[in-house]
Amino acid sequence: VNELAVELSRMYPEHTASYFRTLLKKARKDNNRYKLIRRRVTYHEQRAVRELPIFNKGRYKGGLLAELSTKRVKPAGDLAFRTIGYSTKDNPGVGLERAYDSDLGGVKGQRLVQRISGGYRPLNDENLIEPQNGRDVHTTINIDFQEIAQRSLEKALIQHNAKNGCVVVMEVATGNIKAISNLKRRTDGTYGELYNYAVGLSYEPGSVWKVYSAMAAFEDGLIEPGDSMDIYNGERDYFGKPMRDSDKGRYKKMSFTQAFARSSNVAFSSIIFDNYASKPGKYIAHLRNLNLDKRTGLEIQGEPEPFLNHPQSSTWSQLTLPWLAIGYENQHTPLQLLTAYNGVINDGILVSPNVVRKVTDAGIVVLDKESDRESKRVCSKETSDKIKKLTAAVFTEGSARNVQSSVVTMGGKTGTAQIATKGHYQASKKYNASFVGHFPADKPVYSIYVMVNEPSNGVFYASYVAAPVFSEVAEKIFTISVKQEVDQSENKVPAYVAGYYTDFKELNKTLGVTLTEEVNTDLVRIDATGTRAVGISSEPGKMPNLKGLGAKDAVYVAELNGLRVKITGYGRVLEQSPKPGEKISKNQLIYIRLN
Repeated sequence: VNELAVELSRMYPEHTASYFRTLLKKARKDNNRYKLIRRRVTYHEQRAVRELPIFNKGRYKGGLLAELSTKRVKPAGDLAFRTIGYSTKDNPGVGLERAYDSDLGGVKGQRLVQRISGGYRPLNDENLIEPQNGRDVHTTINIDFQEIAQRSLEKALIQHNAKNGCVVVMEVATGNIKAISNLKRRTDGTYGELYNYAVGLSYEPGSVWKVYSAMAAFEDGLIEPGDSMDIYNGERDYFGKPMRDSDKGRYKKMSFTQAFARSSNVAFSSIIFDNYASKPGKYIAHLRNLNLDKRTGLEIQGEPEPFLNHPQSSTWSQLTLPWLAIGYENQHTPLQLLTAYNGVINDGILVSPNVVRKVTDAGIVVLDKESDRESKRVCSKETSDKIKKLTAAVFTEGSARNVQSSVVTMGGKTGTAQIATKGHYQASKKYNASFVGHFPADKPVYSIYVMVNEPSNGVFYASYVAAPVFSEVAEKIFTISVKQEVDQSENKVPAYVAGYYTDFKELNKTLGVTLTEEVNTDLVRIDATGTRAVGISSEPGKMPNLKGLGAKDAVYVAELNGLRVKITGYGRVLEQSPKPGEKISKNQLIYIRLN
C-alpha cells in the first residue's frame, strides 16, 4: 500500500502519498468493498494506473475497477463541423458521422453492474461482450485550407451582414473536396456551422451559369472567343419581356470574350436563343452531360435533386431559353455547380466529388474511395482551353478585375442573382452573390465555389461580395501549397513541413515529382531537399518533434506517446514544450502553440 500511495501521489501531485495511504487503509479498515480514487481520468491515465503496485496483479488480485465514459473532443474546434457531423443515441445526426455511423460505431460491449444510489457501479472488471473498436474514416479535408476558407467567409458575411454563405474548395484532377465551410447568422449576430449550404441549398445561381452556356456554344461551333457580337446596346426584348445588361446603353458590339468577362446578359441570351430556339433539347443535352440534372452522389445526407427546366416540363415557356442561358429557371446547389465547372476546366473531364479517401479497420484499408472514382468527358480539351481563356479575362478585363492577384493567375465567373419572392423578381430586394473559379489560370490545381446569401449592407454585386472571398482563399492556399513550384532542373520540391505521407504523395503527383523513398509511418516530415520523406517517430520516454504538424496530427502523435495536450492558436505547430528529445513521462501534460 505504501508503494502504491507513493506512485499515486506522483501521478496526482495535488495529493500527498500520506493522503492516498490514509484513504486506502481507512477504506480497508471500514470494510468498504469499493473506494473511489479518482474521477474523470483519461484513457492513458487509466492504463498507467493499471501498471501501479497491487493494481498490476490483474483484475482479480489487484482489485482495480474502471468505469468507462466517453467524451467528444474537437481538436480543430468547429472547422468543418457540419461536414464531419455527429450522431447520437437519440438523433441520427448529420454529415459523415451519420453516413458512416455503422463503420464508426464498432460493436458495443456489455458488463454486469449494480444499481446504486445515483447511478451504477461495475460488479467486476470483466465484460460479458467485449467491445470492438469502430473503423476509421479518412477524409479529403485539408484542415489548413478549411481554416482559410472559414475565416475568409466569416469576414465577408460580417462585412456585408449576410444571412448565410458557403465556400467549397475542390482538387481539380481528383474531385477531392479539400475544404467545405458553411456559416449561418445566429440571432445574436454571430456566425456558426449550423447547416450545410454547399450540399443542401438549391438556388438560382445567375451568371456563373454562363460558363456552361459558353461550353455548349463552343462544342457546337457557334462562335469563337474573338468573334464580334451585336449586343443591342445592352437591351433585347423577348416576347414582350426585356433582357438588360447592368451597363445598358454603353456598348453596341463586343467580342465573345469581352461579353463573358463583362457578363453580358444580352450576349448570352442571344447566342443561346438564336441558335437553340428551334432545338432547345440540344442545349439541354449539353447541360445534362454536365450532370446538372442529377445529384452528385456525395455521401452526406441532404443533397436535393436539382431542377433543370426542359422542353417536356410544364414549367417550360418561350421565355425559358434566354433566361436559362444566364442562370435562371434552374435550382442547383453550390457543390453541383462546382462539380460541373470543375469538369469543364479539367480538360473536359468531369470527376465525381469526394470527401472520403478511405475507411480502415486497425490500419487495414477496407474501402478505398479514391480507387473507385467515376469520371467522364463533358467537352473537348479545345473547348476547355477556350473556357480557361474566357475565365482568365474576367480578372484581366472583366467583372473581377478589382480582385486581380499579383500572387497567382486566376480564372472564374461572377454571378449576381435576384431572389424571387412568391415567384416574382421585381419586388424583391434580395440577392445571392456567387463566384466560381480556379487557379492557376492555365493549369488549374484547385477550383472554388463561393456563395453569399442576402448581403444587406447596400452592396450585393458578386464582384464586391463573393469574388474577394475567392481571391483571398486562392492566394492563401497557393502560398502554402501550390506555390511550392517544381524545380525541374533539380527534380525537387521545397519542403512542405509535415503531415500525412499519402497527402504529400498526392500533391507531388500533381506537381510531377516522386518522393525518393517509401516510409512505413503515416506521418512524415519532408527534408530540406524536398524529395525525401522522413517518418515522424520518437524514442520511448522522449518528447517527439511535433513542429510543422496540424493540430489533429500533433494530438495523434502525442497521445500515441501517452501524453495529454493543451493547444493554443490555429494552424500548424510552431512551438512545443517540452522540446523534442526531452524526457517525458506517461500522462504528462504538454503544451503546443499553433500559428
